[in-house]
Formats: sequence, C-alpha cells, structure tokens
Amino acid sequence: MAPANRSFFYPAADVSFIPTDAFAFLKNSKVIDYMKIRAGISKVGNVNVGNSTNGGAYSLESTFDSQTGYGYGTGYTPNNTLVSNNLKPEITTGYEAGIDFRLFKGLVDGTVTYYNTSSTGQAIVAGVPITTGYSYYLLNTGELTNEGLETALHFTPIRKGDWKLTLGGNYTYNNNKLVSLSNDLTRIGVSNSSTIFGQVGQVYPVIIGSDYIRDPEGRVVVDQNTGYPVGKTEGNILGNTIPKNRLGLDFQLSYKGLTFSGLFEYRSNYVQYSTAGSTYDFSGSSARSAYYNREKFVFPNSSYYDSATGTYVANNSITVSDGGAGFWTSSSLYSSVTSNYVYSGNYWKLRELALSYKLPSSVLRNVKFIKSATVSAQGRNLFIWMPKSNEYADPDYSNNGADSNAVGITSLSQTPPTRYYGGTISLTF
Repeated sequence: MAPANRSFFYPAADVSFIPTDAFAFLKNSKVIDYMKIRAGISKVGNVNVGNSTNGGAYSLESTFDSQTGYGYGTGYTPNNTLVSNNLKPEITTGYEAGIDFRLFKGLVDGTVTYYNTSSTGQAIVAGVPITTGYSYYLLNTGELTNEGLETALHFTPIRKGDWKLTLGGNYTYNNNKLVSLSNDLTRIGVSNSSTIFGQVGQVYPVIIGSDYIRDPEGRVVVDQNTGYPVGKTEGNILGNTIPKNRLGLDFQLSYKGLTFSGLFEYRSNYVQYSTAGSTYDFSGSSARSAYYNREKFVFPNSSYYDSATGTYVANNSITVSDGGAGFWTSSSLYSSVTSNYVYSGNYWKLRELALSYKLPSSVLRNVKFIKSATVSAQGRNLFIWMPKSNEYADPDYSNNGADSNAVGITSLSQTPPTRYYGGTISLTF
C-alpha cells in the first residue's frame, strides 16, 4: 500500500456487569447461578488482499505473467488485474450487547448476543470492461452493514452416577445490506462471476439474471398457440447466496469412560445457482428433461393472457408444441433462463458423530510415563437432507472456492464433497 495507508488505529472498549455478584438476593438464588450483562464497541482494520493462492501481498501491484512463443525466448505480459494506487485498509466498526447465564446449579447455561457492524472501504476485485486493457480492478468501495443475533443454550437433563447427557444448540441470524458503492455505482460484479453481484440496497451478495415474463400472481406467461413462455427479462434479483439462518444441535452422552457425541446443522433462507443445469438439460441427461417422457406437456405454473376479458387465466390444457429436443435445447425457451437453475440452498446435515473411550487408569498402571489414553473414532459430513429443488450439489461447496465472495455457484468442474472417517489415539504424558 501507499506509505500513508500502511497504518491504522483500531481501538476497542468493553464493559460488563455481574448482577449475581452485585445483588445479595441473587447470590442465594436457587435458580440463577450466574449472570453477566456485557456491551462493547470496536473499530477493526483489515488488509484483505488475498492469500497464497492468488498472490497474497503481491496482489497490491499489477504483475507480469511469463509467456512462451515458438521460436522465441520467454516474454512477459501484464496480468489482467489493475490495482488502485490508493488502496486502503478496510475499516469495520462494531457494536455488541449480550447476556451470559447459568441456571439450576449448572444444569442450564446459555448466551445471547446482539451485534451491529458497518464495514467501509472493502477491498474487492470488481469486473471492468476489457476495453480498458484489464478484466478486473482491485479497489476499496462501499459500505456493508451486518446486524444479527447469536444464541447458544446447553442443558444437562441426566447427571447421575456414571451417566451424563448434555443437549445443546446454537442459533445465528444475520441480515446484511450493501448500503453504498463508490462513484455513484448501484451494482458491482463479484470476483470473476457474471451472475453474483453486489446490489445497493440488497443483501450481499445476490444472484442477478434472467427470468420469464410473469403475470401479477407470479405465473409464467405462455403463448396461447404454442404453449411456450412468451419471453424473458434480464437483470432480475433472484435471491441471496448467504444463509440468514444457521442452527446447530449437539449432544453428548457419557458413561464412565465411554462418550458418544454428535452434531447436526441447519441452514436456510438463501439460494444457489447451478451453471451445470443447462448443460444437463441441453444434453438430455437431466432428470427434469425426462419428467414428461419428452412429450408435449403443460408448462408448470403458467398462465395465458385472455384478450377478451383482459385477464390472465391459469393454463391447465395448452401444451408446448415440442416437449423434446426442440424445447430443452432452446436457449430462449429454457436453457439460458437463469431462474430455471436457481434453487434453495436450505439443508439439514449430520456434521459429525464420534465415539471415544478413555482407558481406565488401572490399565495404564504399569506404564508410568503415560498418564491417560483415549481412543476415538469419528465420521464427518455423514448425511444431508435437501429440498427436491436441489438436484445438483452440496450447498457447502462453491465453484469459486472458499476464499471468494462469489459464493453460491456450482458447476461441472467443482470438486465433489467428501465423507470423512477417522480414528484417533490421544496420549497424555
């Protein structure tokens, strides 16, 4: 960065109050063991220039890539990313308030936190017209706000003798919004995606693309003669790609040295886009292209305009003229309409199951240099339950990778998810 932008001030302040220590009537409470009320404010700086996979600190300068040509030595050409000469650290200002508590002699404990943050001058890679000589531009731009709630609750219904059962959960709600962009922009492309954008006034990021012409009730308008959709429109916001709701449920059952535990997760209120969907449909290899045996069918959730009454009438009988290749390979009728390949990202997932056993001390009595030993087996990413609209991929995996803001896209080239099984031996000396 420029010398003037290489340092930044990031103060923070916190305050807390513990009523169970301050008030005598709470010290002897049979219900409330502990309670803390807290609040804080912070200002944090961040230099988001990437990692080792995309150049890291070298991303701060436009670089040259080596080239080869037949009959000549190696040459160099400028890469396709231009970097702002006034790049600054991102600044995030956050406010937080919450409460921590423990009840019924430790049987129940939990926490609730509200937060509100505002990030300005975020460093992002934006797409630019190739007529500039570049494809991307690394710059500071805009303001992004995040507001949400984080909660956690655990309780122990069984705690008797050698038995102990703990059940718990955590819930997070986050609502973000792109408040503004620099230079009076209202929309900006994210990374190298032509579908994922930041749109002022909307959740960040969103999928923007084409959709059918629809009637006031949201039904697809079709032609009375052909049964085909009458057309499409561009620039439609089709949904956000970051889940607003996240729920985790966990349990741990113990008996003597044996422990069985698990973790479930639920995510909702977001969508994804499959670039592979149109390829499957075009080639006839998708399940949906065979729903109607490639015969004529009534376009689902459609209507037609009745000029005599001036109203839209539900279409229950007008079939498409061709239900085979003529329909599924047509870019204007189906395969190039973005909304056909936007689907719910909601899911339930069994994240982990684990079984462990701590060897009794009597077993290790003759091994003086080992104080304890635990043997365990784990399985991760074991099962997933998704809506029927998701015919394509595990929503956890993005074609653009974990370090890209352009999340929510799946394709033919992405790595499939893996299921993991493993074992561990832990020794304490």
